Amino acid sequence: MKAPRFAGLLLALSVTGSALAAEPALPTDPRQRLEALQHALVKAAMAGQTRVRSAAYIDSSGALHETTRITSDMKVRGVRVLSYLEDEGGSSASIFAESKAVTPSDEACRASSQKYRREATLETAVRFVASGDERYDTGLLIAQARARLVAQAGASRKWLLTAPIKMPESSYERLLTGAKPDYAPYQMLLELLPAGALGVQPARIVKTREQQGVEMLKAARDYVMDEPPKRAALSFVMRLSVTERSSHKLLWQDAVPLVFPETDIKTTSQPLPPQLALSLDRMLQNWLGQLDANFGCRPLQFNVLQEAAAGWTINGGQSAGLSVGDQLLLLDRDHLPARILEPGSAEHMALVEVVNVGSGLATVRKLAGPATMTKAGDWVATPF
Repeated sequence: MKAPRFAGLLLALSVTGSALAAEPALPTDPRQRLEALQHALVKAAMAGQTRVRSAAYIDSSGALHETTRITSDMKVRGVRVLSYLEDEGGSSASIFAESKAVTPSDEACRASSQKYRREATLETAVRFVASGDERYDTGLLIAQARARLVAQAGASRKWLLTAPIKMPESSYERLLTGAKPDYAPYQMLLELLPAGALGVQPARIVKTREQQGVEMLKAARDYVMDEPPKRAALSFVMRLSVTERSSHKLLWQDAVPLVFPETDIKTTSQPLPPQLALSLDRMLQNWLGQLDANFGCRPLQFNVLQEAAAGWTINGGQSAGLSVGDQLLLLDRDHLPARILEPGSAEHMALVEVVNVGSGLATVRKLAGPATMTKAGDWVATPF
C-alpha cells in the first residue's frame, strides 16, 4: 500500500537550518518544498506504532456504510532539515527527528528557539484571606515575584511576559476606548496559596535549641524595652501555571512552599527580607529552567484568529520574532497529527508566508497546499 502524501506530524514540527556549516538548498518551488517535508515526515510516521479502527453499519434503506480511522502514536518533538534530496517517490528531505521516547538533543532544541520567542500574559492572585499586616506582605511578595519573573524571562530571550488587558464590561466602552483582547498564545498565572495547599508540605524554619533560647531572651528584652511588635512567620505555597489561550489546556504547572520570616510591624514600607528574596530568586530561576526544558523542543505555534483579505491573521508578530517573508506551516490540529495516516489529511495543511506583520499579529497567505481549505477547525501556524 502506497503511503498517502500528507504531513500530520508537522503539528510537532520545529524545522530550522542545517546542522552543517552551509544552509540546505531549499527547493525554490513552494509545492516541492511542502512535498519534500510531507514525504520525509510520512516516513517518520510510518516508523511509529499505528492503530486501525473500522466500523460498519446498515442504514434503514439497506445500504452499507463503512468508516476507517487510522491513528498514529508517533510524536515528533523536534525536526531539523539537514538536506533535500530526490528519491524514487519524488522530492524528499533528510531530517533529524526526535520521538517522544527519546530525549531531544540540546542542539536541535536550541535551534528552534534562536529566532522566535513565546509570548504570554502574566496574571497574579492571592488565594487566601490575610490579616491587615499579612495583606501588605503578600502584596509586596506577589508584586516582587511578578517583576522578577518578567525580568528573568525577558533576559533569557525565550519568553515575553506582559500584563493582561482589562477589557471594559460593556460593548459601548470597548468601542469608545478601542480596547482589544489579549492575543498572546499563552497565559501564565502566579498564585499565593495557603500553607499545605495541593498537598505541598509547608516550608519550615528549623531552629536549634540555642537559637530558640536566644529568641526567648530577645522577646523578653523587647517586652521590657517596649520594642515594636512583630508579625509571626507566614508559610504559604507559590504556584506558577502555563496554559494555552485558545484551548485553555494546562501545559505546565509547579508549586513550591515558601516562608515569609518574622518581621517587625512598621508603618513604613519595607523591602523583602534578604532570606526570602534569595529563596524567591532561586525558585524563579528553577522554574525558568523547567520551562526551558519543557518548551525547548515544543513547536512554536501561532493560532489562526480569523480569515483576512490576503489570507489569515495569526497571533504572532514582531515581538515574537516574525518578519515579512517568513514561511510557516499551516495545519489543523483537529486532524493532525493523530489522524495523519487517514486519506485526505493533506487537505488540512498548507505552506504559508507572512505578508504583513504588527506587534502581536501577522497576516499570512497560502503558497502551497489544497486548492480549497476548510476554515473550520483548530488551525495553527508553526515556523520552519
